[in-house]
Amino acid sequence: MIYYAFTLKFLTPVHFGDTASGGNLDKIALSCSADTLFAALCNEAAALDSIILEKLIAGVREQKIVFSSLFPYYRTENEDLYLYLPKPLLQMEAKKQNSKSFAEMKQLATKLKKQKKTSYIRASELQAWLKNCQEGQLTDYEVPEFAAPFVAGRVNLREDKPLPYFVGSYVFDENAGLYFICGVEDENEEDIAWINDLLKQLGMTGIGGKRSSGYGKFELVGDYCNINPDSGVYDDDVAIGEMLFNKESSIQMCLAPVCPLAEEIAAVKQGAYKLVKRGGFISSPVTGENVKRNSVYMLAEGSCFAKRLQGSLLRQEVDGIEHPVYRDGVGMFVGLKNE
Repeated sequence: MIYYAFTLKFLTPVHFGDTASGGNLDKIALSCSADTLFAALCNEAAALDSIILEKLIAGVREQKIVFSSLFPYYRTENEDLYLYLPKPLLQMEAKKQNSKSFAEMKQLATKLKKQKKTSYIRASELQAWLKNCQEGQLTDYEVPEFAAPFVAGRVNLREDKPLPYFVGSYVFDENAGLYFICGVEDENEEDIAWINDLLKQLGMTGIGGKRSSGYGKFELVGDYCNINPDSGVYDDDVAIGEMLFNKESSIQMCLAPVCPLAEEIAAVKQGAYKLVKRGGFISSPVTGENVKRNSVYMLAEGSCFAKRLQGSLLRQEVDGIEHPVYRDGVGMFVGLKNE
């Protein structure tokens, strides 16, 4: 498998619905799930070329094409690129704190609360962060402000009586955006070219919700780059490359929602995971309207297991849409060092 990184710079506000918080329009997430990305690419392919659409679906079904979710990046003043990954969902045993004063315990509690609120860890610092946690050490960990949340008031005029509602969005900092990793089989390396073309088209259409209001438009920052531990440009892409190829570690963290196979349930129960509700609407070029799809529960990004799960591509039947609808539950994994 060959892995590539794509960095997206957003030109307009973005609205990624947070179904885990109820799915209301004012509930938003900073990152975008891999199954949302896959669905958006399928929609673009269906409008452009049915052959490309079939290649995309077949590639993911056969796991010759894999996608991570979209995570934040930040470009510093000296043009260094910081790539962030989700915080591992691991239970850490804190060391007993003896003979500490009230002020020290208060400071410790503040650090613990701050660490629990941290959602993303810089890729090159993830192993050190994990080691400190396993040793019961709490450190101050700062992340930049990737984007500013914004809530706008709207009025629904479709009903007899106008009804107000609110729409949440994020406006990214000029130095920040989202990136994702795409893996393709070695013999299908040319697939990355048409995936890149689909992404350029998607950038003009937009990704996420409220696209009819102009949300979610982006442009690709430069060319896609190969994620390889031996030829990386930045500390973080080297670190990600090492973790992607580390299949021997006993801690395998997923970078995309996973829908495990029935025979993998036993392995899931032994891991540290979180279930996330994945729902939303389908924007079908056939109907020209948004149709609500059935919600499913999947293993969230950051979940950790003793080995990599195979996952599956879900096929759903949606009322009002004759063609099948797919949801990407294959996942992508990185191995964390645990010595």
